[in-house]
Amino acid sequence: MKKYDFIIVGSGFGGSVSAMRLTQKGYKVLVLEKGKKYKPQDFAKTNWNLRKFVWAPLIRCFGIQQITLLNKIMILHGVGVGGGSLVYANTLMQPEDSVLSESIWPRQFTANKNHFYQLARKMLGVTENKIVTEADKKMQLLGERLGVKDSFHLTQVGVNFESEGIDPYFAGHGPVRQACTGCGACMIGCRVGAKNTLDKNYLYFAEKWGCEITPETTVDKIIPLNNGGYQIITHRSTSFLKKSKTYTAEHVILAAGVIGTLKILFSNKFKHQTLPHISEELGVDVRTNGESLCGATALNDDIDYSAGIAIGSAIHPDAYTKIEPVRYPQGSDLMRLLAVPLTGDGSRFTRPLKLLGNIFLKFIPFSKLYFSKDWARRTIILLVMQTLEEKITIKYKRSVFSLFQKSLVCEDKDKSIKSYLPVAQQASTELADIMQGVPQNVISEVLLATPATAHILGGCRFGSVINDQHEVIGHKNLYVIDGSVIPVNLGVNPSLTITALAESFVNQFPASHNESDERQIRFT
Repeated sequence: MKKYDFIIVGSGFGGSVSAMRLTQKGYKVLVLEKGKKYKPQDFAKTNWNLRKFVWAPLIRCFGIQQITLLNKIMILHGVGVGGGSLVYANTLMQPEDSVLSESIWPRQFTANKNHFYQLARKMLGVTENKIVTEADKKMQLLGERLGVKDSFHLTQVGVNFESEGIDPYFAGHGPVRQACTGCGACMIGCRVGAKNTLDKNYLYFAEKWGCEITPETTVDKIIPLNNGGYQIITHRSTSFLKKSKTYTAEHVILAAGVIGTLKILFSNKFKHQTLPHISEELGVDVRTNGESLCGATALNDDIDYSAGIAIGSAIHPDAYTKIEPVRYPQGSDLMRLLAVPLTGDGSRFTRPLKLLGNIFLKFIPFSKLYFSKDWARRTIILLVMQTLEEKITIKYKRSVFSLFQKSLVCEDKDKSIKSYLPVAQQASTELADIMQGVPQNVISEVLLATPATAHILGGCRFGSVINDQHEVIGHKNLYVIDGSVIPVNLGVNPSLTITALAESFVNQFPASHNESDERQIRFT
């Protein structure tokens, strides 16, 4: 059996950074990814192509977008070699310094955070959005309506806007690239190849330098070995046949995203009982990044709001809130199935009743939008994020969603997670007026009192579940580096912070005796 120095579970921002830097240092590295490996031409042309867009193996859909509905949160997350970078909106923003308090982050990160953020920006090709669209202009008007005109700004994004052909980022050592066409398809998979996904930077060099990447592989068990290291038992995630395959490594890094990492740790602590020393604090302090999804759809089709990049601008209605306009490309109308008329506040009983009233009163305009063929072309989705403190606990037990086996279940005893944000409702109402359209909520917030988030965070808290070196307390050489280690609501898209934190994490490992001169391209 082949043995590795490091096995990394997951290939998103935490996993890809770890893969490249550890391979660069001369270690033998294996990446295990449950999703598929994609080329640009493999992505769906619209999100109606469920087999290529949605990840739902039970119905043989192996796309890049997974939607997980827990009892108190609906989570959108990415799947595939490149993780969330395949489906995210390219947005790479650094949070305010007040969010990066030294008391709750690892000391080695906060002491050098500017260096690690700059390193992350360089590797991810961060630049300012260069395609200003009608949606961005409407956001400017929304800022005026909300009294924060001067807060409007273009986003920092990982997109190649200008260079064709030779690699523009790594002195010609990277892959050949194409320039952005502004098609708006960032979140269903960039078929142009302009999006700076992780397979075009960190994973590209990791594989070039000898890292092995094994897609379509789900990790079941992590078993400590008597002589040190771990045995990893897996199965093929795209097959009905659960034939297992085993790997061994001296070190294991979990970077499977919050849901993936928590599932692995919980099941190995309680179900398989292979990692019994994991803290009882596992799953505590999970956050939604203070998010709400709403938006507006125009009643006429004279303006195309689907053109541009997925998120091109933002406004800040107050000191702790950020709002970004999000788009899908023309023809990608699948997400309208999650949209309902904007509905006022209420309990989990009265708010659905209000929704029924709204549908009755606005049946004609809403039905026109719901059944139209150009919902994405007419729609601006608003992603609202807040830094306000709110958190829940995720536990591993039986629930109404899983009567026969244990699964992840949310607890919110303090009822701190809100499914109704007044500032989001106001923004949606004002935007609909500007667009001469209909304001909308995401259905889970109204019917289930369940907020939707694309940026779930936390669950592996520093000081209780992991130490400052990201090592799982009680299990030597088992590490976590993904969104589950983020200790606060960032109030911005978290990808850049996870990347910077991962750069800090791998900095602790010394170079192996196998390190070669070829790998000393530092890109700094």
